[in-house]
Amino acid sequence: MESSLKVDLNTLTPIGRSSYIGLLKSTGRQVKVILVKGSEVLPLQEAAALRRKLVEGLAGKVGLPVPFPAEIHSGPCIFEGSAAWAFVNSYVPGSDLTSIVRRLAPGQDSELVHELGQATGVSLAVLHSASQPLTKARHKEDDGSVDQEIFWREKVLTRQELLARRVREASKITALDDRHIRRARSLAGAFTNRFRATDHHAADETLGCLIHTDLHGGNVILDTGAPSEARIASFIDDQLTVGDSEYDIASIQNWAFEVMDDQSFTTFVHGLEIGYRSLIPRYATRNSSLLLYLTDRSLGRLAYYARSSPKWVEPYGSERLVRHLDLLDKIASTTTSPDSFTDPFTTVRRLAT
Repeated sequence: MESSLKVDLNTLTPIGRSSYIGLLKSTGRQVKVILVKGSEVLPLQEAAALRRKLVEGLAGKVGLPVPFPAEIHSGPCIFEGSAAWAFVNSYVPGSDLTSIVRRLAPGQDSELVHELGQATGVSLAVLHSASQPLTKARHKEDDGSVDQEIFWREKVLTRQELLARRVREASKITALDDRHIRRARSLAGAFTNRFRATDHHAADETLGCLIHTDLHGGNVILDTGAPSEARIASFIDDQLTVGDSEYDIASIQNWAFEVMDDQSFTTFVHGLEIGYRSLIPRYATRNSSLLLYLTDRSLGRLAYYARSSPKWVEPYGSERLVRHLDLLDKIASTTTSPDSFTDPFTTVRRLAT
């Protein structure tokens, strides 16, 4: 099994819950290995198949970056005494955005922060725009399928309500005092049925695309040592699925709002907008969807720290969670029509600052 993967599984160095650094046996080249078992295997296999099709489509498009590490091998193996599945990808040089931001003082190096946002925006626009033909073809293959975007929205609604319940029932939330915990519970209650009353948009009103689904700074790699024109933001640990592009846009802005000071956040989002609009210039989103997705991500962060033993923190520590309370407070008081369209970059900047 190991020889077919061309990497020695006995010499892996862990870098995450299921991620490892290894070496190719033939060349000694460094690679990233993702090892999963059981129910985690199928979704990652499906994501890998979608990624291969997307990369094949990008191969013929001159000037567009490929925002994913190259897949080298994939297959079954025996790891730590039980059956598993290994995904072997090229190791992307550089650092994740979370690590880069951690090294910056508040307000420091605005030019670099802008470049982080712009590179992320370009790669995100490549993922969304280049995958539309693929998702459209998949949609036509299934004559009985429902609108993929409505399906994704329903999935997030269900999860958001579960997260809200966890926050309401939490006896503690790491790093929040009793006053903030009471505030978190109250805000979580405000979102129990907030988005259920919103009418769905027509199936042909917008076009679905592939989305990352867990887009935060720890999943975006950038080589800041490379020339600025050669910097490509690479997405890792993606679980590609068809959905609303605004989910990814809300996710990365939500991450930036937690870990950055106000000045850096505004700079990052401005760069993100410039990068994204360089390929999708007239992008707008339904207001209700953007607010739902921002709420989902913020409640998710609070629910994570309501667990008995959260295992990691973002830059600046979990005390930054109070920023999510501020954001949820502003979303709860938003009274604009849920069916109106909005500029997602301007809207999040307005809500967050």
